[in-house]
Amino acid sequence: MNKRNTVIVSVAAVVALAIVGTGVGIAIGTQTSQPPSASTSETVVESPGSSEANTPAPESAVVTPTLEQNLAFIIEEEKLAFDVYTVLGELWGSRTMQNIVSSETSHQAQVASLLVSYGIADPRSSEIGVFTNPDLQTLYNTLIAQGSVSEQAAMEVGVFIEETDIADLDAMMATISEQDVLTVLDSLRSGSINHLAAFERQLA
Repeated sequence: MNKRNTVIVSVAAVVALAIVGTGVGIAIGTQTSQPPSASTSETVVESPGSSEANTPAPESAVVTPTLEQNLAFIIEEEKLAFDVYTVLGELWGSRTMQNIVSSETSHQAQVASLLVSYGIADPRSSEIGVFTNPDLQTLYNTLIAQGSVSEQAAMEVGVFIEETDIADLDAMMATISEQDVLTVLDSLRSGSINHLAAFERQLA
């Protein structure tokens, strides 16, 4: 991980999320340093390639409560990334975020395909910033407030989102045996690693 010159975060409260069935949580801590001017360089982020192709669910696939909850959570977590990058990307004119938005669209499509294959209801709202999961709703509100402070703060939000996604995907993959689901989650993880590197370059 690249060393950052400074860390800027202005968060009023600690937000905690737990993925059902994994016991893994995510949180934001409060910090109060003053940021320097944000980097103006832009990074073009390519969407992951052919590894994102979905593997159809086997005909004998059985949907367990844990799998259903995990997939419902992860598609809204991907929507959170899309929504945050859309709002903050427009606010700051950040090409880095605007480029990553297209990849987040692909990520949601991959998980949506799994929801269809397993007969799971899609929990997403079509409205930006609206979530079925109350913890994700709180997190979204917090991240938008934080990222609206400065462009550099927005880049810090991007780092947090991608680090969180990677940790959550790792936890899910450790509890899932369905190969088609693992293939998609691994693809999402690879994308998050690329996105994390892009945000860190903006903070270097």
